[in-house]
Amino acid sequence: MIKNNLTIILLFSFTTLFAQETILIPKFLKNPMDSITKQNFNQSLESLFSEMKKGKIDESLLTPKKAELTQSQLQELVNYEIKKDSSELKNKDKQLINIYPVSNNEYFISVSYTYQKPESESILLYIINLIATKDENKFTFSVPIDYLTRYWKTQTIGNTTYHFRNNLNTERAKLFDKKNSEIAKKLGLIPEKMDFYMTDNFQEISELLSFKYSLFSNGKYRDGYGVDSKTIFAIMNNEDFSHDMFHYYSGKINKRENRNWITEEGIAYLWGNAYYTDKNGEMITHKRLVTELQNYLSKNPNTNLYELFSKNEKIFNNIAPEISVRSTISGIITQEIETKKGVEGTTKLINAGREKRLESYLKVTDELIGINRENFNTKVKELIEEY
Repeated sequence: MIKNNLTIILLFSFTTLFAQETILIPKFLKNPMDSITKQNFNQSLESLFSEMKKGKIDESLLTPKKAELTQSQLQELVNYEIKKDSSELKNKDKQLINIYPVSNNEYFISVSYTYQKPESESILLYIINLIATKDENKFTFSVPIDYLTRYWKTQTIGNTTYHFRNNLNTERAKLFDKKNSEIAKKLGLIPEKMDFYMTDNFQEISELLSFKYSLFSNGKYRDGYGVDSKTIFAIMNNEDFSHDMFHYYSGKINKRENRNWITEEGIAYLWGNAYYTDKNGEMITHKRLVTELQNYLSKNPNTNLYELFSKNEKIFNNIAPEISVRSTISGIITQEIETKKGVEGTTKLINAGREKRLESYLKVTDELIGINRENFNTKVKELIEEY
C-alpha cells in the first residue's frame, strides 16, 4: 500500500503543471532561468497562446525583426484554434516540451500540440519551435529562421539577397532576377527586394518557419514556399522562383474574387516556369513543355485537346509528375493573347473570374481571340504547331 501511494505521489509530481489556462508547463521541465525571469517567461508564453486561442495575435508579443513572418506562420495555429468545437476547447492540448538558452537573452523553445480522440490514444498534431527573446520584464517570440541559418552565407543578386550554406548557382540567380523584373514591369509594378533562402525541401522550410513537425504536411517535400513577408524559400534548392513571383505581383493589382486560376497558372508557366524541378534539379520552362506537348500530339494525333485541357490529364510524368498540361496550353493561349492584345488582354483574362473558372476562362478567350469550346481543338492545335 505504501509502495502504491509512493508511485502515485511520484507520478503526480511529474505531471502536476503550473497554473496556466492555455499552455501546460510541466514542473519537470528544466528551465535554466532565474525565478523572476521564469515567471515573466511563463506569463508571456501564456499570453501568446491565450491570444491565439481567441483568434488573434498580439503584435507586442512578437519580436520586431521577424514580426510579419512570425505572424503569418502562427496564423495556421490561430486557424486551428478557431476550428475547434466546444468539446475540443476543454482539452489541454498544448505543452511546453523544451527550452534552452541560445544567447544571453534568447531561448529556443518547443511546444507540442496533441489531439485526444475519445477513448483513443492522443495524436501529435504539431511541434512548434520559437525563439523567445527577453525584453525587460516580458518576452517576445519569433520564428527560428535567423538562429537556424546563423552560419549560412549571403549574396545579393540584383533585387534578391540569397541565403545559402555552401554554393550559389549565380547563373540561375541572375535569370531569376531578370524574370522578377520583367514580370513586375509587365504588370506595371516596381520589382521588389526579396530574401531568398536556399532550402533542400519543404520539410526544411517548415522547420525554419517554426514547424518542426506537422501532421498536415508530414512527408511533403517537393514544394517551395513564398512569397511571404518578402521572403522566398527555394523549391528543391533551385534559385529560380519566378513562377510564384507572378502570382505575388498579380495579387497586388488583381482582386482575389476575380482572379482566374487557369489563367494565373498559364501565365506563371509562360512568364516564370512550371514551379517544380525535373529529375536533375532544373526548373522546367514553358518552351520545353510545349516541345513535349508537340511530340505527344505527333504520337497521339487523335487526341481531343479540349478533353486534355478540361480534365488536366497527366502527360509529363517523364519530366515531373506534378506538371499540368492545362497550364501548358493556357500559357500557349496567353502568349497569343499577349501578342495580339497586349498586357491589357492578359489582364482581362486574369480577371475572368474565380467561380466556374473553365466557363469563365473560355468566355474571355472567345471575346479576345475567338477560342471557345466548339473550336478549341482546331484553333489550339494551330497555336501549338506554330509555337
